[in-house]
Amino acid sequence: MLDIIIDYMLLFLREMWGLCLEMAPYLLLGMLVSGLISIFIDSSFIFKHIGQKNAGSVLKSTLFGIPLPLCSCGVIPVAATLRESGASKGATVSFLVSTPQTGVDSIFLTYGMLGPMFALFRPLAALASGFFSGIVINNFDHDMHHHLSESDNDPKTKESLDKRIISGVKYGFLTLPADIVIPLTQGLVVAAAIAILIPPQFIAEHFSSSNLIQYTMMLAVSLPIYVCATASIPIAVVLMAKGITPGAAFIFLMAGPATNASSIAVIKNILGKRTLYHYLVLIAFTAISFGYILDNFLTVTLPDMSSHTHHHVMDDYGSIILSVIFLVILVNAYFYRSKSESTDSADIENNIENDQEKIAITVDGMTCSHCKESVESAIYSFSGVASASVDLLTGNVIVVGSGLDETALKEKITAKGFSTK
Repeated sequence: MLDIIIDYMLLFLREMWGLCLEMAPYLLLGMLVSGLISIFIDSSFIFKHIGQKNAGSVLKSTLFGIPLPLCSCGVIPVAATLRESGASKGATVSFLVSTPQTGVDSIFLTYGMLGPMFALFRPLAALASGFFSGIVINNFDHDMHHHLSESDNDPKTKESLDKRIISGVKYGFLTLPADIVIPLTQGLVVAAAIAILIPPQFIAEHFSSSNLIQYTMMLAVSLPIYVCATASIPIAVVLMAKGITPGAAFIFLMAGPATNASSIAVIKNILGKRTLYHYLVLIAFTAISFGYILDNFLTVTLPDMSSHTHHHVMDDYGSIILSVIFLVILVNAYFYRSKSESTDSADIENNIENDQEKIAITVDGMTCSHCKESVESAIYSFSGVASASVDLLTGNVIVVGSGLDETALKEKITAKGFSTK
């Protein structure tokens, strides 16, 4: 019995390492490009171009969202800010639909693990589904709408090029990895477990009689769980190796990152119950539609997935070196995230002056640095706030200042799409 357990553990670790060998070169390239994008993105430019309630603003919102490396939870505070700044419901929904499905890091990884057809089809599907969803929502949205301010408050545009480059490198190789390290690890674990525990062609033998059954199964799994666009890829790879059709796997790639149970709850707060229902129906409809198109009208040439021993990359020393660098970056990002949050909290506790008060709030729904920045911006928008500490791991928020209004603070944070206690 012990020998069997050890054998499975070795298989599991070998599968994890093989997936890392395949992922590392493309994710490192994606991190570099994400850092470059972060240098030149001007948030005020985005805000003021999607304020109109028309097809143009919906299209721009979709195009702005596709390259951004935001997960289904990280996109929520950004979308809330867009909505609060005056974006139409249609533009907000198009951003919510298209952004989590892709990102430059996931596009590169899709190319490496699933081939050029998937790498091209995935952003095109995100574009089409985001635009279609935004147009539909605008036709159902009869709320009064206001235009955006033309003011430019993005501090990034006031920084020197050197500082912006340093900031971009930090984002690409520290902040972004810190955001994805946990869901990516979870995705690798799930993918490795599926690869070694489910017999080859198991799904094809039991569910091949109807693609609709596979589509429904993938949709039911995808809608409630949390999986980012990058972490969904290795899972899709092993699912196809077990017999899932490319279209069914694409439904998981599309609907999985676009929704999860926690994001569904906060979307209701931002856009209302009726729009939430439309949003979920549109996600399901577009995911199944593009899955059907992929299976029936396109010829998909996939990399060889008949074996997951990855012998074709095991002897590639360049891949091994890149994988080690990739793992070092992830480990460093994880400890940086944990250390920075504990340090911030300790600094806050040690620097409270006699005339200041402290408020402790628990915020649910934060998963990444974008969530943290959104909560911090909401807090610092109040006069009297001297300092704030936001802990992503626990959701604990400590605010220090004078004349603080706890109810108003909670309302401002809730308006960003989070829940508070």
